[in-house]
Amino acid sequence: MLKVHAPFQPLLKFADGRDVASPADWPARRREIRAIIEKHCYGTMPKMALRNDSAMLTPLKPTAHYEWDTTANAYYTQYQTRPFADSEYELTFEVYLPVQKSDKPFPALICGDGGWMRATPDYIRLTTSRGYALVVFNRTQAFPDFMLGGGVGTLPPESALERMFPKHKFTAIASWAWGFSRVMDALAHIPAIDFSRVAVCGHSRGGKASLLAGALDTRFAVVFTNNSGMGGAGSLTHEGEGTETIGANTALFPNWFAPKFGTYAGNESTLPFDFHFVKALCAPRPLLCTEAMRDPWANTEGTAASTAEARQVWRFLGAPEQFCGIRFRNGVHGHFLGDWEAMFDFADYALYNKAIPWDPTYTPYG
Repeated sequence: MLKVHAPFQPLLKFADGRDVASPADWPARRREIRAIIEKHCYGTMPKMALRNDSAMLTPLKPTAHYEWDTTANAYYTQYQTRPFADSEYELTFEVYLPVQKSDKPFPALICGDGGWMRATPDYIRLTTSRGYALVVFNRTQAFPDFMLGGGVGTLPPESALERMFPKHKFTAIASWAWGFSRVMDALAHIPAIDFSRVAVCGHSRGGKASLLAGALDTRFAVVFTNNSGMGGAGSLTHEGEGTETIGANTALFPNWFAPKFGTYAGNESTLPFDFHFVKALCAPRPLLCTEAMRDPWANTEGTAASTAEARQVWRFLGAPEQFCGIRFRNGVHGHFLGDWEAMFDFADYALYNKAIPWDPTYTPYG
């Protein structure tokens, strides 16, 4: 049974009550929505001087050419990127390419869950067999993952970003999203990658980060989020039974969100936003939420509701409503091969207008 604390906040009205009358008004409303979610939920990143030249990128393994990975049946190399000209701060990532020859660069999927062993050989083989390159990085290089009382101590370890910008209050999810964008910067200098066809994905807390990355960085052509729930694709005002709450989350993960977010615990009806706002920032680009029916913590029913609410923005902007998609499967919390198959079905549909074998607007909740 879905518990509704408050109606969804309107997407197509400005904060002063005016209607968003035409698609030409949407960029201004989009800026309002972004400011709201940064203030009340995710926090912001400081204004950073970032480099974007080929010198930022260094191949690590191998040094000159892609190497054959016998376990994954793919060509790969590892790169290091330094996003700041005056700092040794670095992110590392791997690129796996399909074996088939192509005169054109490959579309790519960035997965930020490298630190959690999401990209095993089975996932690499699936990705490259579908004609996509797989780019894998560990988002905790951008900011440490930390659970209060989880045996790590009472304070999260300091990140390199915090050392470089000591006056800025960083949050984990925004920093992880920032990491996706820094990998995207680097991909501009890899000729084998089609920079106009890069998608992002992540699972659970990584799915919160991939959704935010896609919402804030319009260079990502397709956005995927898997089982991301509260703080991601879910809902705070439309709550399914057994779902994660603001209070439960912020007690364990105090640095995931902006401090103001925790003040809404138990006061969800006073929220000035919900996560249909985050989804709407992806419009009119394609977005897919993949969900598990036996994952109550991720609020699958609330996710269906917030997705349906966000879909109006795609229609308003003249994009197919299927571009605001959702895909349900039986089973529990996890990012399984079936979820990845759904991602590539959707990417083929969104990027190449191929027929999709399931309905991205279907919901079992009526």
